[in-house]
Amino acid sequence: MDSVSPFDQDQLLAEYADLRQRAAALEEQVPVCLQRISDKLHRIGGESELADHFRSLLVGARSNALVSIENYHEAMPYLQTAETVIAQLTGQGDGQTAPDRPAEDTEALLERLDELIDAAVRMIDTAEQCYDEATSTDPDTVPASILDEPLHPDF
Repeated sequence: MDSVSPFDQDQLLAEYADLRQRAAALEEQVPVCLQRISDKLHRIGGESELADHFRSLLVGARSNALVSIENYHEAMPYLQTAETVIAQLTGQGDGQTAPDRPAEDTEALLERLDELIDAAVRMIDTAEQCYDEATSTDPDTVPASILDEPLHPDF
């Protein structure tokens, strides 16, 4: 009996590719954001309402950037496992091509890939949301009047 798979392999592969791109963007952008926030935060000096306000904003932004990084790192094992499942689906991992593999095995691999993608999507979504919240506070808006000397003064 031929049954139609509830999983579309091409769609799952496209979802995986999109997820990998999103993860790569986070990997590139979040550390830079975190560094900018941390550099400015460490330069806020003095005790004033204004300094406390900007310190609080930047601490919140830094926390969001750190949560973003944490979620990215939590998603990576799921993405790596998904890559292994994709290799098996395409015959690169087990030496069997799709026509040689029993339909039940292919179906099980597609189901597993769907589960891995779903889990990773939730983590990457959270990472992106936290990154967006971190970038909503621009470190360059901190007034120069409350900053100590620059970390790398021009000579």
